Amino acid sequence: MFNNAATFLETYGNLCDDVAVRCLAKVLSEIKMNVLNDENTALDFITTQEEVRNMCTRGLFRTNAEAEKVAMIIAGDIPTITMVSAQLDNWFELVPPYLLFIRPCATLPQLKDAVKECLKIFGIDKCDGIDAVMCELFSLEALRALHRISTSSTNWWFPAHLADLLQKADERIISAYDMDVRQYLVIEYGSSLFSEPGLWQVGFDYLRETGNEGLSHLELLIAQVPLDNETVATKLCSLCDEVDFDQTRKDIARAMAYKLLRTGRWGSALSWAIRSRDIEIVSTVADQVISRCSPDQFSSITVVEHFTEVMLLSSSFIFLHRYYKFRKLLDSDQKVKAAELLVELIVSDLVPREFDVILLSDLISILSEEDEVIISKDGSEQLLEHLVKYEADGPFQHNYDEWKMRLRTVRFLLLRNLAHVISSTSL
Repeated sequence: MFNNAATFLETYGNLCDDVAVRCLAKVLSEIKMNVLNDENTALDFITTQEEVRNMCTRGLFRTNAEAEKVAMIIAGDIPTITMVSAQLDNWFELVPPYLLFIRPCATLPQLKDAVKECLKIFGIDKCDGIDAVMCELFSLEALRALHRISTSSTNWWFPAHLADLLQKADERIISAYDMDVRQYLVIEYGSSLFSEPGLWQVGFDYLRETGNEGLSHLELLIAQVPLDNETVATKLCSLCDEVDFDQTRKDIARAMAYKLLRTGRWGSALSWAIRSRDIEIVSTVADQVISRCSPDQFSSITVVEHFTEVMLLSSSFIFLHRYYKFRKLLDSDQKVKAAELLVELIVSDLVPREFDVILLSDLISILSEEDEVIISKDGSEQLLEHLVKYEADGPFQHNYDEWKMRLRTVRFLLLRNLAHVISSTSL
């Protein structure tokens, strides 16, 4: 501190050819602040003050009133310090220079007396508000100060950060009855940020730093953050992964998946179901998409194109994936490949009962449009055999007459296709 001031004054004194400023620069350069760290060397600073006081008496700074004023402050002249204090905004700004220049050897128990003298200089008889808080802090009554701050305002920022600073200075200052005051205040502050839109991410960082107790609060608070959009939900899930809140992440993903299902955003709903990493959620959402999405929209659900481990465990999702591939082949006019995949789907055990009529409709559509061979002999025979079992089970929530007509149509088209196969192989 003094070294920078000395360098500046020396440069200024040389430029202006001011003897008083140069003399002051020399005085400052010789002051070693580290002498105040030890009681045995603190007296050296007092000796330096005596020398500066003698220099002022001899008039060495008289040619420059400002330089003389600074020298008098260094010497610990109370009238000069009192006069300069009028330029300060608060009385507690006077405490550090007062202790340094007037009472450099003061001990902690004497700090209270120094505070009283500073208050007297400012003409303050009774302390309240921030003045009372500062008095208690200077009196080493940190817990009382923190209590006063906490009860006088609903904003936890000041007490939380003050407690943090005090604990870093000396843990004993704010310890009482084995209670971690700092942790309590930081948790309160971090929790309060969750009630402010856009600040919950900051609150997350505070609570994460307060151990298991903070994490317990955090898990409850994250669940209360409004899922206004996918960006918020994505950030919440990422944060949950950072602190291993698997169940909370799963709950968020489930909520988003169901929310998007209600608006018909099938791909996004499935994406959030997959993010839950829960087989039950993935299957439930996949079932909803299967039952509610119109067949011509399936080819746009690109999220099912690639498998993850959790998808392989869901028969509903496997069906969804294969039906997606079928629709893509159909859209790209690859009817033979599409028909092969459709045959595999129909005879498999993957088809949800309510979806079978859609697959039959797709089969009718493909076979009706072509007079050439679309399905192989084996495929046709497999389907005809499957229809026998299927008819025996009866319709599932379908109009019986319509269902019967559909079966007759499928059989006719399959037999026609089989006839094409046989006639083409005999030629």
